[in-house]
Amino acid sequence: MERQLSFCEPKCVLMSLREEYYNAMIQGKKHYEYRTRYLKEPSDAYIYISKTKKSIVAKIRFGQPIIGDAQTIATISEQEEPESYNSMMEYLHNNIGYAIPIEKIIPIKEVKLSELQQKFHNFIVPQSYYSLDKKKELLSFLESRERI
Repeated sequence: MERQLSFCEPKCVLMSLREEYYNAMIQGKKHYEYRTRYLKEPSDAYIYISKTKKSIVAKIRFGQPIIGDAQTIATISEQEEPESYNSMMEYLHNNIGYAIPIEKIIPIKEVKLSELQQKFHNFIVPQSYYSLDKKKELLSFLESRERI
């Protein structure tokens, strides 16, 4: 019998996100996540809501990122949210940006920061995101929290 490995396929990360952006995703108002740096391939991201919740609340399946100059990414942003072009240009500082398409939001049983710190003594809240490739125990724990 072949043993099933526990890892995200595609790449899997833990990503910090502000609650208002996450809520816009759930409501179907936000179809892309915008970043100044990210993976160059599709990914799964467990979502840590910073400041307001201090919890991991979901897993998002992201499609192939659109990687482009600031004007390209700001134009995508403008199509999604009118009058966002200038703020996106400011955010990207005239550099390369990523428009990461949201394909699916998978709810998980919420995991509070206090529980994460208790269970994983070396748990670090992501500033932006980090790979879970070398954090197999944390990844396995998060996978067990997915609601099927």
